Amino acid sequence: MRAFLAKYTRNWYWFALAIVVSLAGAYFYLRYTPPVYQVSSVLLIQKESKDPTDAEIIATQKGPASEKIIENEIEVIKSRNLIRRVVDELNLSVAYFQPGAVRKQEEVYTKSPIAVVIQDSLAPEAYTTPLQIQVLNRNQFELQEGEGSPAARYSFDQPVKRSFGTFRVRLTNPTGSLDTRPVAVTFSDPEEVAQSIQTSLKAELVNQKGTTLKLSMETTLPDRGKAILGRLMNDYALSLANDRSQEVNSALALIDERLRLITGELNSVEKNVESYKSGQGITDLSTEGNLVFEAAKANDAKMNDIQFQVQTLDGVEKYLKSNGSGVAPAVASINDPMLTGLLTKLGDLQGEQEKYNRTTQPGNPFRQTVEAQVQNTRKAIDEYVVNERQNLQVMQNNLKARSNQLTSSLRTIPRKEREFLTIKRQQAIKENLYLLLLQKREEATIAHASKSQDSRVMDKPYASPRPVKPSTSGVYLLALFAGLLIPAGFIEARSAASDKVKSKRDIETEAKVPVFAEIVRKPKGQRTNLVDLSTPSIIAEQFRMLRANLQYAAGPGQSSAGRVILVTSSVSGEGKSFISVNLALSLATLNKKVVVLELDLRKPQIAQYLGMDWTKSGLSDFLTGQPMADSLVRQSVVNPNLYVIPSGPIPANPTELLSNGRIDSLIASLRQEYDFIIMDTPPVSMLADASLLSEYADTTFYVVRHEYTPRNYMRLLSDLHDSQRFPSLNVIVNAVNYPNGEDFGYGYAYASSKAY
Repeated sequence: MRAFLAKYTRNWYWFALAIVVSLAGAYFYLRYTPPVYQVSSVLLIQKESKDPTDAEIIATQKGPASEKIIENEIEVIKSRNLIRRVVDELNLSVAYFQPGAVRKQEEVYTKSPIAVVIQDSLAPEAYTTPLQIQVLNRNQFELQEGEGSPAARYSFDQPVKRSFGTFRVRLTNPTGSLDTRPVAVTFSDPEEVAQSIQTSLKAELVNQKGTTLKLSMETTLPDRGKAILGRLMNDYALSLANDRSQEVNSALALIDERLRLITGELNSVEKNVESYKSGQGITDLSTEGNLVFEAAKANDAKMNDIQFQVQTLDGVEKYLKSNGSGVAPAVASINDPMLTGLLTKLGDLQGEQEKYNRTTQPGNPFRQTVEAQVQNTRKAIDEYVVNERQNLQVMQNNLKARSNQLTSSLRTIPRKEREFLTIKRQQAIKENLYLLLLQKREEATIAHASKSQDSRVMDKPYASPRPVKPSTSGVYLLALFAGLLIPAGFIEARSAASDKVKSKRDIETEAKVPVFAEIVRKPKGQRTNLVDLSTPSIIAEQFRMLRANLQYAAGPGQSSAGRVILVTSSVSGEGKSFISVNLALSLATLNKKVVVLELDLRKPQIAQYLGMDWTKSGLSDFLTGQPMADSLVRQSVVNPNLYVIPSGPIPANPTELLSNGRIDSLIASLRQEYDFIIMDTPPVSMLADASLLSEYADTTFYVVRHEYTPRNYMRLLSDLHDSQRFPSLNVIVNAVNYPNGEDFGYGYAYASSKAY
């Protein structure tokens, strides 16, 4: 988080300037922007279902009435016709302006000393022609069109005829104090004014379950807004009353017409009823039909009883034919007492017979007596059943004849009843319609006189005590946010537009190589490229840390001979020579013999940094085949342990010279004499020199310059690391600008601490 905030805090002056400018702009915006107030009112819409009289009256004419739909009423209130009527009644197409204390011109409404009344419709050119009116006294005023037209004097209430129309000017307060300040008058198209009011007007339900509407609008003139809402609600109530009155009057006219028709039809139907009763000899078809129906019902019940008795006799016969081996019929279900007695006696005798059969011999006299009694009883039952069946058959035939007779009587009744009911139904319909129309006529007369209003003003128009727009706190808060976001956005845009390495994250994320060391940007006051390592400066301390960490940068298989360090980079100008010479100087201060090879044969820098003449004999001479002279290795004047082999004259074919094999013998001999051999090589992205020399190196330092090296070269660094073309590849970030570094932190914290 500190690294994230650091890129903003180091540019604090941008934020301070942006905040001051934004707050100043907010102040002037609030000062010169007209305040906007909210004007509100609450209107109660009565539902039609609460008073059914009118609904029922209208239903007579239009069909069933439904409840008033609140959404439709909202659209009626916001309708263009209703708002246009308000515009005309309040003369809102005329606006008045006077010089203000803050703004040059401020619109006035009720405070205007004059009022302009349009007599005829204005031409379109009136909407682009402002008028300047100067009150001279209580009788006269001076009129000026536009800005350069000559002035003319008129009397109040006198018709003023201009090219775009005719109007009158009158004083709003003839008896009060006289305001002689000039008044600017502008005309607007009434349709455009109505459209503006319709757009700003809001109507919403106070409670979703109720019918209370809140009307509101935003305006710079609270008095004007209250007048608009008040007149709008008044016109809405009048339109409802007119619509209701028109509907009721139409319904009354329809009722009277229908009454005349129904009265004639009802007289005709009543005569038809009288004629039918006389012709058919009918008194009351309903009573006659009920008597016949009850007789048929009783006859059917008797037939069912006889049928049940026949079924009972069938059961008894079946039992007798089975010689008592079947199931005996239930005595309780038999209504004949004589048959019940015989069956009971038979059951008792059969019980005694069964007892004697188990206890006596077949020739026993008591057993024979009981068997004879059983046979006699069975015979008596059989004879009784035959006789009873004959009697029941006779009764059943008589009942069937009676049923047929009653059925014939019932069949004639529906026809007569249907014919009579048809006539009677017509009479009932006409009577009901007649009574209903009489009732509705009385209800309409009463309702028309006592009907309450469909809407009621619950809260008269009122304006908010403070402006709702612009919000002072909101504007200042927005300005503060703008003062913070604009510089932050600029910083982010600048960072996103840059393709240079900005942070460790750019190296470690894209190249997958950790940063081995950081070197701060050279102080502006330091003219030489050699760092004074005897001082406790940041850059000197960083080179000492780099020197101390060399043991962790050793390549595999390193011998006890001198270590070879190769220094390269992506492009020219990243500070390879600066890192090479100062690293060598840092090692030389530890009494280590260090030699620097100026192998950047095309653009040598090392000898110049150390004040040597690189044009004399050097590496280029040795690589072309000349024997190695003692003057090839030169001792520096800055430290006796630091030696340099300059590049020599710039050759025409440096890459071919490095490939001829003589560098191999040179490195081998130097390893035996020096503790460290540092090779300053050309950039790897442009030349193959560094790749050719990598086989002699024990450690490779790859220099990346902060805010200079393009980020796309990090892919090259990643390829070099993955291919292991350079032994022990380590990244040194040079010229780190800590105030602009997103995640470089050593030097920035170190600079703020005391020296030790």
